[in-house]
Amino acid sequence: MGKNTNWLGTIEPGHPISEVAKEAISTRSARMLEYLPLAANRWKEDVEYVHYLRTWSRRTQAALQLFATLLPLKRSTLVRKATQKLRKAGGDARDLDVFTRRIRKAKFVIGDDDKAEVLTFLKGLRKAAQPALVQAWEWAKSEDLAKKFEGVVLRTRWREVAEEETLQQMAPTLLEPLVVRFFHFSQMLGESPESLHQMRIEGKKVRYAMELVEGGFPDCFREELYPAFEEVQSKLGAINDHHMAVEKIQRWQNETATKKFPAFLLQLADHERIQFDEKAEAFRVWWTEARAQELKERFDRYLGGLGLAPIA
Repeated sequence: MGKNTNWLGTIEPGHPISEVAKEAISTRSARMLEYLPLAANRWKEDVEYVHYLRTWSRRTQAALQLFATLLPLKRSTLVRKATQKLRKAGGDARDLDVFTRRIRKAKFVIGDDDKAEVLTFLKGLRKAAQPALVQAWEWAKSEDLAKKFEGVVLRTRWREVAEEETLQQMAPTLLEPLVVRFFHFSQMLGESPESLHQMRIEGKKVRYAMELVEGGFPDCFREELYPAFEEVQSKLGAINDHHMAVEKIQRWQNETATKKFPAFLLQLADHERIQFDEKAEAFRVWWTEARAQELKERFDRYLGGLGLAPIA
């Protein structure tokens, strides 16, 4: 068996699962809280601070959810809601940072005057989005959120009567329900953007869980499963970007006086719709029953045949 040195430090497969949970929650929440003041106060130096805040908040949420049965209910509920609050606080800001970068690097035809108008418009929206991050940082300080996470970690323990299980013993049990959900939703792809989005969300949950429990599997777990799974996630992410761009432009238009709204953004929305339709259809063609079955069987080998639902 291998050691997980990528996300939790060096974790032996025989490590008690409660110690793995403590390490996961402690390290991930610390990184989230490390980036919070940077995202709130120094975002102009590096807009990626907001991205890192949201990424580590998602990883923190994943750890809290995966190890929920080991955690004190009331305290863990509080920090889980707090983590979600911090992630959402940076949502609009991050969307605007990404969108602004796309405009600057636009591969479609855009005149200098149109680009300047759009960038000025987005700059105003971005400025208006920043107070939510500042307020979240001030709130986290006033609530002493770091101390609340420490309280959860201190009270994380094995809560069953039977002898505590190890990471190696628990890894398949923890991962299997999330894998089942992913393949369930992968079989329900329809024409709507929502079905693709749900598959992407379920896939993201699996990926974060894989990071947490990979130390309980052989080294080939990462080598075999990550590339195949990340390919699926990458395709779904690109599709989602186009859909979200259309939704954002529509929302910005609804919130802005018509005469102040850049006409080019409406043209861009049409471009994004076309890109979404093309890539969504290409994904549906690519995600065949045979491809899904092959990926499912790879997971099943590591999960020990714990009853993964068959692909219809």
